[in-house]
Amino acid sequence: MARIVRIHEFGGPEVLKIDDQELPEPSKGEVRISVKAVGLNRADALWRLNQYIEVPKLPCKLGYDAAGTVEAVGSGVDNVAVGDRIFTIPAFSQGDYGVYGEAAIVPANAIWPWPERLSAEEAACVGVQYTTVYFALSTIGEVGEGDTVLLTAATGGVGFAGIEVAKQLGASVIATTRKRAKAAALSEAGADHVIVTDEEDLATRIEEITGGKGVKIVFDPIAGKSIPTLLNSLAVGGRYVLYGVLDQTDPVLPAMSVLAKNISLHGYSVFAYTGYPHMGMPQQVEAVAEAREFLLPRLADGRLKPVVSETFKLDDVVAAHQSLESNKQTGKIVLQVS
Repeated sequence: MARIVRIHEFGGPEVLKIDDQELPEPSKGEVRISVKAVGLNRADALWRLNQYIEVPKLPCKLGYDAAGTVEAVGSGVDNVAVGDRIFTIPAFSQGDYGVYGEAAIVPANAIWPWPERLSAEEAACVGVQYTTVYFALSTIGEVGEGDTVLLTAATGGVGFAGIEVAKQLGASVIATTRKRAKAAALSEAGADHVIVTDEEDLATRIEEITGGKGVKIVFDPIAGKSIPTLLNSLAVGGRYVLYGVLDQTDPVLPAMSVLAKNISLHGYSVFAYTGYPHMGMPQQVEAVAEAREFLLPRLADGRLKPVVSETFKLDDVVAAHQSLESNKQTGKIVLQVS
């Protein structure tokens, strides 16, 4: 038997329950892992609230990011073996393969090797954050040497990963946060400029920093009222990549600016690359291989280092989700399982 976190009804953190379940042997193309640590994502909270891209079928599991050891492999699996240390990438539905718990079954194409340099907690921070950032900045954004990248709401796990990956691509980074107390952490992570939006005018600061040229790419999880300012901050030929909707206010599109500057707007989900069968998205194998080739060596030698904000025990999963929703963290919240 394994202790697995599931939800039996939609709601706040209190609906998270730990159930004893017998996990079956992995089927064809699947792997069963003994979980050491689980990384929390905003998607987990949205899933719990029934506000995600897929409607969960209750009762259900949740979670994308885990680090652990392979316990068993199904037929047709040749990329891992029993005993391998691995972490997961988001290439599945949380309902089918959620990883919150002492053990989990996941598809083999969602498994990457766990670099020895990383702790279990750090390895559990990699999957969602670094793949999300890599495809947005490198594949879509084509960010390179000398470009300027704007990362909004940058104090979460994706934001810190975005700073690191953008710097590895040769770019200058502008990061935003609402609170002055979080600014130092962004600078320490490598951001060249930090804008505290509760105190500074975003448009004015971007114009000052870029000398009026604008930025190559905006990577934004906010949307809403800030969209006109963000689009106007782009350089000619710039790209706005939206990966979240923290502000669900309907935006006003500065159409003339978009047309005049040949701006590209991208609604973006990492699943377009890693795969999400429930939405008819197959994994783009070559793109995932390129991401792996870029990310794993840099994680192994310390050029990329995941930021852990807080850790909780599995029994404290409700408190962990309460912390997730507080928006006070700088980095990623992690469950320590074993």
